[in-house]
Amino acid sequence: MSVKERRQNDLEQPMVSQQAMAQLFRGELSRSDTWRTRLDTTTNWALTTTAAVISFGFATPQSSHVTFLVGIWMVVSFLLIEARRYRYYDLWNRRVRLLEDGWWAPMLRREPVDPDALRELAVEMSRPQIQLSLVSAIATRLNRAYGPILIVLLVTWFFKVYSHPRPPRDFGDFVDRAHVAWIPGPVVMASLLFLTVAAAYLFTASFFIRAPLGELRTRPRGRRAALWEAFYRPYAIQRRKRPRPPGARANPPRPPAPFDH
Repeated sequence: MSVKERRQNDLEQPMVSQQAMAQLFRGELSRSDTWRTRLDTTTNWALTTTAAVISFGFATPQSSHVTFLVGIWMVVSFLLIEARRYRYYDLWNRRVRLLEDGWWAPMLRREPVDPDALRELAVEMSRPQIQLSLVSAIATRLNRAYGPILIVLLVTWFFKVYSHPRPPRDFGDFVDRAHVAWIPGPVVMASLLFLTVAAAYLFTASFFIRAPLGELRTRPRGRRAALWEAFYRPYAIQRRKRPRPPGARANPPRPPAPFDH
């Protein structure tokens, strides 16, 4: 073999077999599943902390409302930790979706593979970078789990300050009760108000920002379901309409029954 033929063979692209793609898919799916499990762990920490805080805070009238503030601080810390983990989960899940969309789905449809998806996958593997921003990750996790948890803690803190040991005489008395050690009540109320407004903004923004590549979204319906229909058919979807061949009649005649006269 001449030197020119050897160089030409060295420059030839290696063939990608289905076994190699299957092993790659299994590896990326395992990474994605591992980080998804870590998300569940952080959410369980937040739920356990919330249950413990509520139980301890309402155990006796002498229990301080600071317990609920500590619980809110811990849940916010768990939210930040989970947002960071969610960004890594999105990195691996994005690769899984590119493999499914660019390789496996065309194979099932018996079509050529998608070169754009595979090219993007090659760029992700050669230069891995986190694509999801921290704000988007926080907004998504607030939508999925942490929004209701923070609402429960804020509402229980309000009832604790309002009702223990007795209802306040006026709004000024209610604000004074919110003090923590040398921190005055207005500062604590302003901090909680800022946290509530920021969480509400991110929670609302999660419905309008572009969803991450691996996030599942409900398939749009062909028609709007009535409100009363959602109570007895909560999971009903409209069947996919098949294209009708040209020249076919809209309503073909029904064949007569065998005993019609």
